[in-house]
Amino acid sequence: MRHALLALLAPVSLLGACGSTPAPHGATPIENIAPAKPRTTPAPSIAWADNKLALTGLPAVARGGEVIVVPISGGDAGRGYPNLKLEIHDRSDKTVQTIDVLTSNEYEQLAPGGVASPTLQKRIAAANTELKRQHDVHDLIAMHALELQKPADGAEQHLAIGDGFDVDWNRTHLHVMHSNTDHELTTYDGTPWLVKDHKPCPGCTPCENPAFLDGVYHAEDINVLVVQIGYRGSDTCWEPADQMHVVVW
Repeated sequence: MRHALLALLAPVSLLGACGSTPAPHGATPIENIAPAKPRTTPAPSIAWADNKLALTGLPAVARGGEVIVVPISGGDAGRGYPNLKLEIHDRSDKTVQTIDVLTSNEYEQLAPGGVASPTLQKRIAAANTELKRQHDVHDLIAMHALELQKPADGAEQHLAIGDGFDVDWNRTHLHVMHSNTDHELTTYDGTPWLVKDHKPCPGCTPCENPAFLDGVYHAEDINVLVVQIGYRGSDTCWEPADQMHVVVW
């Protein structure tokens, strides 16, 4: 697996720069690997619409495959409040920068009545400014979803097909193959992506959140996938937020 050389700069916090209450930690941004220049294509962006955060052009991958921008949301099954953070991953799937936009616990304060407050508007504007900067540096390409296959027997979703690939999740490992062949391009150990059984309260029955394939994203001619792993839950064992992982070969 070929890895781009990425250097880390000093930590920054986008939200803090907007004058709002500091959000959870912001990771360090990656060093520019090429001179930034305005692009003729639009940058990925986010917006507040219809009481939710709408995404355009995400996830996105650098044309050279050196960085990937992924949106992370969910994990608030009981209330279903909107939430979002953006993560910039390198080719090893390491998160090298985090852009915090909104947590579920902030929703009622920052979007009362479904209307974005000035603080939330500033956060969205700051996130879009950073997405524009990343686009100017890395020439970000929007990734599209491959087609998820629905098992006829009601089993867990595990296969996505498209762009000449078969992507299969077998509960612990992810396999990427040329379509309709047994020629494997790469295999990833997904054990670290699993959610461990846990007790929601002392004396409670342990919760299980089995993993399934919830999405696969790709951009033409770039050997990078974003794999979305989802989790089953119940009324007493809420499902955690989906995980987004970078897969390369």
